[in-house]
Amino acid sequence: MSEERTTLYTARVSAGKNTFFIDGKQAKNDHYYISITDSRRQEDGTFEQKKVIVFEESFRGFREKITEVCEMLEKLSEDRRDEEITEARKTNPRAFMKWGPEEEEKLEKQFKKGIDIETISKAFERSSGALLARLERMGLIQPEASGE
Repeated sequence: MSEERTTLYTARVSAGKNTFFIDGKQAKNDHYYISITDSRRQEDGTFEQKKVIVFEESFRGFREKITEVCEMLEKLSEDRRDEEITEARKTNPRAFMKWGPEEEEKLEKQFKKGIDIETISKAFERSSGALLARLERMGLIQPEASGE
């Protein structure tokens, strides 16, 4: 093997202001390791990087614990999302429900008639933010208009 480290696998995960680079590498001594780099752009345009290295003897335990914590947090996140939906539906009974074609047609007609968003939102049992997002998605308003 050459004196250089060999990258066998590489992946990139964008997460907001951070980008994670996950590389499977082979070291100079032919052993394998995982390199996880957290890269974050700073205000001055430079990048702050933090790196975690996992050596091959720790792969199994690392994978087990990462999987375990991800599954646990995903479950908690789903539970929280369910609670948020339940809470939102107390004031907007159709919150987070899919829009049907008939409902979109009705929304478009009312919007084009000039009926105000608050009145439409009450009739549709959805928040005004949800209506603005749907109108934007339907191409009836520009993104700037929904930020009011």
